[in-house]
Amino acid sequence: MQERSVPAARRTPSPQRAPPAARPAPQRAQPRPRSGTLLELAGLALAGGALLGMAAAGSRQHRQAQRPARPARRAAQGAALVAASVLADSAMEHFRGNFRNRAMLTAPAASSAAVAAAVATAASTAAPAARRAAFAFAIAAGLIGIGFHVRNLLGRPGGLSWNSLFYRAPFGAPGALAIAGALGLTADGWPRTAAMPGGDAERLAGITTLGLLGVSVEVGLLHFRGAFHNPLMYLPLAGLPTTGLAVAAAAARPGAGTLAAARAMLGVTTALAVAGSGLHAYGVSRNSGGFANWSQNLFQGPPIAAPPSLAGLALAGFAALDLIEGRRGHEGQEYEGRGREDRHG
Repeated sequence: MQERSVPAARRTPSPQRAPPAARPAPQRAQPRPRSGTLLELAGLALAGGALLGMAAAGSRQHRQAQRPARPARRAAQGAALVAASVLADSAMEHFRGNFRNRAMLTAPAASSAAVAAAVATAASTAAPAARRAAFAFAIAAGLIGIGFHVRNLLGRPGGLSWNSLFYRAPFGAPGALAIAGALGLTADGWPRTAAMPGGDAERLAGITTLGLLGVSVEVGLLHFRGAFHNPLMYLPLAGLPTTGLAVAAAAARPGAGTLAAARAMLGVTTALAVAGSGLHAYGVSRNSGGFANWSQNLFQGPPIAAPPSLAGLALAGFAALDLIEGRRGHEGQEYEGRGREDRHG
């Protein structure tokens, strides 16, 4: 009797050996975030400020004799505000990144040194070598940081895109550190008299204009990411470039009208700094948990430390205008003196 063949569809499949379990990829060790790192950075800033303060200390008469002129004090105060804003922002953002690259410690260290040096510059003209070294360190760290951030931006899958610009390392933050160092170097070493050497006013006005235009790009990008959900988010985009152009115009063609317009716009920029800090704090409070959940919401944003840098740039702009007006007054006095000599001669 012939056996019937079983159809292929009804055959019982032979048991197959299970594939070996996939070996997990080795995890790269990540440094654990430590809140003590922020305290260490704050301690470095305080130590640097104490050392520079002791170097500039002396008798009261000595401090009065070496007190900088008003434009130098304003420019140094502006540099301190910009550097302090960079310090707070870089410390938080790099802490959020777990300081994965040890070079990320450079930005908080350089901005801490710049803050201390700027405060010392606003107080006295003594010990200029240490201050200039701190400002030069800030400029170098800022320029190198721009390269790191651009590489981080382009290294994202897909290369340069809106998503990369929105969520990768901001290219404008290291630029602010370089601006703070440049402001400090420009302010350092000025004499006490109102008639400053030629070129300082134009240099300071150029740095201020460059800073305002750069901040405008960064603010526009981040407010665009936020879909301009509050109409007040348009104000910095209108005010900051206008202020920068007004300062540049006052430096290029100094006159009563251009100087008055530049001073008015710098006042508007200062108001934007104050209002922006309050609005950003309100935005943080609206996140889930508010300030009670500060350890998450401060990182979520909006950044409270960013708007004060506008006040620093405004102070630098006021210093540039003070230099221009002082030079115009000095030239007017010399012109009148020559006229009197010609009449009497």
